[in-house]
Amino acid sequence: MSESTNPIVRAVNGLSTLAGYVSALCILAATLIIVEQVVVRYVFKVPTVWQVETSVYLLIAATFLGAPYGLKENAHINIDMIILHLSRRAREWLDLVTSVIALAFCLFLAWRGSAMWWDAYEGGWTSSGIFSFPLVYPYALLPLGMALTSLQYLLRLAERVKGLRGGEAGGRKQGPGRLAARRNGVRGVAPTRRAA
Repeated sequence: MSESTNPIVRAVNGLSTLAGYVSALCILAATLIIVEQVVVRYVFKVPTVWQVETSVYLLIAATFLGAPYGLKENAHINIDMIILHLSRRAREWLDLVTSVIALAFCLFLAWRGSAMWWDAYEGGWTSSGIFSFPLVYPYALLPLGMALTSLQYLLRLAERVKGLRGGEAGGRKQGPGRLAARRNGVRGVAPTRRAA
């Protein structure tokens, strides 16, 4: 997404970036916890109790909090075997339509996740593990992540509509090297410069 002076756009992008960093920390923590579990269980022969449940919650957090950051950075997986053969204008329209569908899906998940979170909150639900962890915390991750992803999709849609009106590809200008790399299925590769 392009940088903007709009405070709402900056706030949503800032929250998505923060969520991405939290997601990365969750993956790191889950990895360290799993390594600790293996060492404690197989080297010291001590039974483990809390590691699996904790690492599962951390990976759930990484998934739902990492989604808006992935969208912001355009890092979600794209299967583009067919769409690379479409015209630029057709790709822009297809991206707009799929973004609307994805936004509707994220809003639905945020809505249903909120209902599930509220049930866990009112019911005082806890996990079935030995620690009886309150489920209100992991259940909050789904609506939080999907709401932020929905906001990021709204920014994406605004950028796409602006690009369709202005003639630019999604509001971004692409150089010939990057466009050629995209046509060849290479993502995130900067064009090479020739030596003078």
